[in-house]
Amino acid sequence: MKILIIKTFPQEINISQITYNHQELGLAAALRAKGHVCDVMCVASNNVPATREVTFGGERITVYCMKALKLLKNAWFKNVEPILNQYDILQAGEYNQLYTWHLAKKHAAKMVCYHGPYYSPFNRRYNMMARAFDALLVNRYRRLGTTFITKSHLAEQYLKSKGIGDVTAVGVGLGVTIMSSEEHDNIPLVQKIGKLQGAKLLYIGVLEDRRNSMFLLDVAQALRAMGFKFTLVLVGRFANASYEAAFWQKVKSTGLESSIVHEQVVEQKVIRQVYAACDVFLLPTRYDIYGMVLLEAMYLGMPTITTMCGGAEMMIESGKNGIIINDFNAKEWADNIARLCSHAQLMQQLGAEAHATVAQHFTWEALADEFVKIYRKKLGQGK
Repeated sequence: MKILIIKTFPQEINISQITYNHQELGLAAALRAKGHVCDVMCVASNNVPATREVTFGGERITVYCMKALKLLKNAWFKNVEPILNQYDILQAGEYNQLYTWHLAKKHAAKMVCYHGPYYSPFNRRYNMMARAFDALLVNRYRRLGTTFITKSHLAEQYLKSKGIGDVTAVGVGLGVTIMSSEEHDNIPLVQKIGKLQGAKLLYIGVLEDRRNSMFLLDVAQALRAMGFKFTLVLVGRFANASYEAAFWQKVKSTGLESSIVHEQVVEQKVIRQVYAACDVFLLPTRYDIYGMVLLEAMYLGMPTITTMCGGAEMMIESGKNGIIINDFNAKEWADNIARLCSHAQLMQQLGAEAHATVAQHFTWEALADEFVKIYRKKLGQGK
């Protein structure tokens, strides 16, 4: 089978800075490893078409960087029909991307959509855009019976609520070949963490309102009030200057300076050792389509505490392989952290179950078979 994954978001894949959790390339590599041809199409940032070859996960993938019109986070590709016609399956992204909507009719017999977003009150701008799309355009999918694959059950329910019928939740995978890279010595942040006393609580990602990063300071205050010894290890840049200023002002006003270690950037090749140096992973997100850091932390055997989001809903059975807390009660978070850290056996059990969940069900290698089943059904080759 020949599959083309089309990145409809107007952004070129920078093949000189590919990360191990790049979704299009991760899936393409897994499909190739199973004997299929799978390539990727994206926007050419300079609007000059180019065909590039990239090795990812041990597989050679063709990346077509093509001319496109760009409007409101949409890409409309130009002069690509000769490429599209070479493939049996065209997989485009997001139900409300205009080019996906176009392909649903133009190539109805072989187009599938891989969709991630779901409804969240936090996502006000997206919700407004989706309402406009639904009022004018969504009926095409209903009428044609377009096939959708979703990144979570939350996204599946979201599409079905719009009257779209052919929807299957599969999830998102992790590229474990690159994630399992060799050890590196003399990593300053890891050395710093190793000298800390008490529990090391890790957050990785952009520090922003969407991820509710400021709430971690409320949790830190609650832990301190309990007399619990800890350090909050933060890895990531701030989303903007105003959020950064407010964050550090709160740190200063609450006297938490000595309880926080912050590193803006850690090289991808050593991030695994940063996870390993810490005890508990925290992600108090308001909204995440999936949450790739959850995949990483769980695969590496970290006990994880998070809120309900796409990835948590797909992967975590709360109390068995992680903990989901459905609100932002700092005392409840602090109690769970303290309980975990005082029971080494429980931490080990949660971490082992988390690793098994991802290793068995949420690597790209594991998920590729599910994608292929849906592709074959689309082409009338079986259920």
